[in-house]
Amino acid sequence: MIRVIQWATGTVGRHAVRAVLDQPGLKLVGAYVYSDDKAGRDLGQICGVGPIGVTATSDRDAILAMDADCVLYMPQGEGDPKTAIADICAILASGKNVVSTALTALIYPISLGQEVVDALGAACAAGGVSFHGTGIEPGWGSEVLPLAMSPLFRRIDSLLVQEILDYATYPSTMMLFDGMGFGRPPEHVGRVPIPLHQSGAFGAPLLMLADAFGAAIDEMYYECELAIADEPFDVAAGRIEKGTVSGKRYAYTAVVKGRPALKVEHVTRLGEHTAPHWPTGRGWHVTIKGSPNMTLRSTIAPDGGDENDEACLGTAMHAVHAIAPVCAAETGIRTFLDLPTIIGRNIL
Repeated sequence: MIRVIQWATGTVGRHAVRAVLDQPGLKLVGAYVYSDDKAGRDLGQICGVGPIGVTATSDRDAILAMDADCVLYMPQGEGDPKTAIADICAILASGKNVVSTALTALIYPISLGQEVVDALGAACAAGGVSFHGTGIEPGWGSEVLPLAMSPLFRRIDSLLVQEILDYATYPSTMMLFDGMGFGRPPEHVGRVPIPLHQSGAFGAPLLMLADAFGAAIDEMYYECELAIADEPFDVAAGRIEKGTVSGKRYAYTAVVKGRPALKVEHVTRLGEHTAPHWPTGRGWHVTIKGSPNMTLRSTIAPDGGDENDEACLGTAMHAVHAIAPVCAAETGIRTFLDLPTIIGRNIL
């Protein structure tokens, strides 16, 4: 039995708790929460499944001292990456494996620099455990899908991954307004070069794929196109005023041997009325030109469900299904290039 601690109970965390309860071989033994109104409450009640006998705490030291095999680390770490990395290193050093969705650049930690790699590696060594960063995009769409397709190709000339999502129903003000810049006055953004090992969350997939394919990236750059609201309107996370950002189409491109070879593009909007001339749909498209040519389209919530909630569920499940292989892995940082294929077990 693998003993699991749930760290944070936001949208993804609540999905993860329900999933761990469903999985034979996994047992919830603890939970860390950030708000006073959650501390001291039963974790199951916080997550809407009824009492499960696990009391949530806001005492970080108590969690670090707790006897467990793995921590699902799922706060919103993008706003404070230093704290997220410090938390993860402390958990690892305490002897617990970590599977994290909090800081998406950690799917390939070198994207944050050698200092981060060294810190995570030292913490893993101190605790004799492993670390794995995962997600859905980044963390699946721009890594797992292209890697799964790659054995079919004799040659890849260019690879494009597109995520197309409408965030109108996503309730996180922190992510949409603070993180992504929706609802803010527009700023001109053009073609901006990015240092390879400071490329962060959306450079991480490009570095991972290049390493997987045995290629060297010459340079990396960022491009962004904004959509501006013509009239004020409301979304789940708040109000979008006239003249502020209501859509972003942005991309990270890696140049290999002088050509733009790898590109990850995010087409994000608040409502179907925003930038209807941009690509539409809901999900992930992988387009590979080479020998052969191939496009893979993955649609989420095709029957009209809430694509944001279902994407959060997918994010949680990718992490939960990674627990067992991460706990069984050799000590150290374990990316998708190191672990066996993550399989959705016990789901039929």
